Amino acid sequence: MNELTRQPTTLSGSVAVAGAVVAVLAAGIGSGYGLGIGFLGLATLAFGLIRGHRGAIDIGSLTIFVGVVVSGLQGESVELTVLATIGVVLAWDLGQDATDLGEQLGREAETRRLEAVHIISSILIGLVAATVGYGVYIFASDGQPVAGVVLLVLAAAFLVVALGSSHRRNNWKGRNR
Repeated sequence: MNELTRQPTTLSGSVAVAGAVVAVLAAGIGSGYGLGIGFLGLATLAFGLIRGHRGAIDIGSLTIFVGVVVSGLQGESVELTVLATIGVVLAWDLGQDATDLGEQLGREAETRRLEAVHIISSILIGLVAATVGYGVYIFASDGQPVAGVVLLVLAAAFLVVALGSSHRRNNWKGRNR
C-alpha cells in the first residue's frame, strides 16, 4: 500500500495562486507600493502551497491584503480595490481548502469534482458580495473618499477571516473526539 502525499491539492492550489496574481496585479495598477507588498505576499503564499504550510498561506494572504489596502488608499479606483479583495479572499480560502484536502485525502485522491464545486461557489459568493458592496458604494457614496470603501473592505475581510478560522477550529475539535 502506497503512503499518501499529504500536500495541498493541485487544482485548488493553482486557482488560489491565480486569485493571488489577480489581486497583486489589480493592486499594482493603483500603487507601486501595493505591487511590491503584494509580490512578497504572493511568494509567501506560493511557498505555503508548495510546502503545505497553513501559516505561510495565512501570512501570504494577509500580506497581499495589506498591499491591496495600501493600493486602495493611494489609488482612485474602487473597482480595482474590490477586484483585488475578491482575489485575495479566494486565494486564502482555496489555499486553505487545498491544504485541508491534501492532509485529509492526499494529493493523489480524485477530488476534482469536489474542488470544482468549492471553487465555483467561492467565486460566485465573491462576485455577489462585490456586486452588493459596489452597488451600495455607488448609490450611497455621494462623493465619499476611496478610503471609506477601503475601510469597509477591510472590515469585511476581517469578518471573513474570523468566520473561516472559527469554522475550521470547530471542525478540528469535532474530528479529534
